[in-house]
Amino acid sequence: MQQAYIIAAAGVQDGEGNLDALHDIREQVTQAGLKLERLVIDPLSTPWDAPLARNHFRSGCGPLEALAYAHTQLREGAFEAVLIEGKDAIRTGYNREERSQLMLQVYGEDYPLTEAYTDLARHFCREQGLDFDGFRHLRDALFENYRRSAADAPVSDTWLQPLTELFRGVDCANPYVDYAGGLLLTREDLLGSFDLPHPPIQVAGVGIGYAQGDGPDHLDELAGYWHLEKAVHYANLQAEMEFAEHFNAGHALLEAYTCYPVVPMALLLRGGFVNDINEIEDWLQWHLLTLKGGMNLNRAPWNLPALRALIEMTQALHHNRVTLGGVHGNGGLGYKQGFAILRRNP
Repeated sequence: MQQAYIIAAAGVQDGEGNLDALHDIREQVTQAGLKLERLVIDPLSTPWDAPLARNHFRSGCGPLEALAYAHTQLREGAFEAVLIEGKDAIRTGYNREERSQLMLQVYGEDYPLTEAYTDLARHFCREQGLDFDGFRHLRDALFENYRRSAADAPVSDTWLQPLTELFRGVDCANPYVDYAGGLLLTREDLLGSFDLPHPPIQVAGVGIGYAQGDGPDHLDELAGYWHLEKAVHYANLQAEMEFAEHFNAGHALLEAYTCYPVVPMALLLRGGFVNDINEIEDWLQWHLLTLKGGMNLNRAPWNLPALRALIEMTQALHHNRVTLGGVHGNGGLGYKQGFAILRRNP
């Protein structure tokens, strides 16, 4: 079976960065006569409950689902090259009312995401035997961990005020950003067709886990996060490793999905980074959950944070001493979970 490799990765955020590397390698795909499949991550303007178009993906886990599909098709030899791309002008493409209405469409105006995740966190606390003061203590420790990766990111006092019983503004994703980016992948047997500026990055494993349902009627199942454990397990099986062991030993990078603290807490537990909830605070003193401050400080372009994370992880592996990177994706109220392991071969 073939191996799948990322041969180009580029993104533009609020005008910073460029897509030149992506365009250059895409032109090489054309010159090599290879068929290019396009997988698209839907923007906020696409209604949440609209039917999915062919080769389109949606939700915060959508980029990981797209990667899993591309990974399978490339390994089986069905695809020659795949472009995973997304674009959304969250900051400038919508007025405030339009943006708010579109973000409220997930569970309706009477049940905003902040309340949904507060309810989920309550169920999670009960599952873990954690009181609310203990949850808020870990919440603060998580945010300080993000700040260590983004020391220069400004944080206003307003964002430090509570939004709900369990969350402050800084604990939720900051979506006000314009972003466009893409990943270009091919098979191992076709790598010789390209003149690459950096070594290709192998997609060593991608796992996806689904709960039975999403929303307030499924909080007990969602709070257990067993489908997240399944996603990490599948990625580990494909990569033939235990990613958490490599990460904890200082041999890997990580980009956790950090919107609402319950999500990275669940990743640490179900991903095998810690054995129980009581180990998280100490673990956070020694390890970084994000490359650039996560969705809170690096901001979160609706369905695209995991795509940006894959792009930035690819770029980081080109220049870092470690050769492994893990990327997490979370969809809806957590009913979709994805985990990818990227590897730079020596």
